[in-house]
Amino acid sequence: MEYKRLALKDQAVDLDARTFQGYAATWDLDQVGDVIHRGAFAKSIKESFPKGRIKILWQHRDPIGLPTEMREDDTGLFVKGRVSKTALGDEALELMRDEVVDSMSIGFVVPMGKSEYDEAEGIRHIREVKLYEFSPVTFPANEAAIITGVKSLEEAIRYGRFENREPLMRALDNLKALISQAQPGQPTADDDEPLSPEAKEIIRLIRSMTHHMQG
Repeated sequence: MEYKRLALKDQAVDLDARTFQGYAATWDLDQVGDVIHRGAFAKSIKESFPKGRIKILWQHRDPIGLPTEMREDDTGLFVKGRVSKTALGDEALELMRDEVVDSMSIGFVVPMGKSEYDEAEGIRHIREVKLYEFSPVTFPANEAAIITGVKSLEEAIRYGRFENREPLMRALDNLKALISQAQPGQPTADDDEPLSPEAKEIIRLIRSMTHHMQG
């Protein structure tokens, strides 16, 4: 699973209707060198919305609601969601209204063959994503993305899922891009909190894996 975070500069929260809206993703080049192109969400929207297959999670963990509107426009993926009447849902709405939680993040995978990497520019162009959820989030999801990516690489190596080095090295490059924004003990690009000990261990592991492959 991959994650992309976006600050909700123009978020709107309606406590009475229990709804919120904003952009879950844009078409801009992001900080890890990815560009999601317009049309990338079209298949997910058609196949999974409004059938209840795309969820609204809180901090990429707990379900709190379902989307009521999803569409692509010139800016990106616009979403509107209704939050369920639960204790967690009430808390989420209050925190979003007060702009304590002021970002959105999507959880997705890129189907095989639906992206290409521009070596010269160092940019991954994503043409299609399978969207599973979007989440109001407090801080960037870099640590979660690093941990998920490392687990995927470990499984690929263990079970021989890569037929050659190129896809594996490309995946490693993507992880390095994440790590470069979250060095151990240093603030990330989007918040002032240092990495947790668990994340530091993940970084140590990925560097060890990279050294092993290059040896």
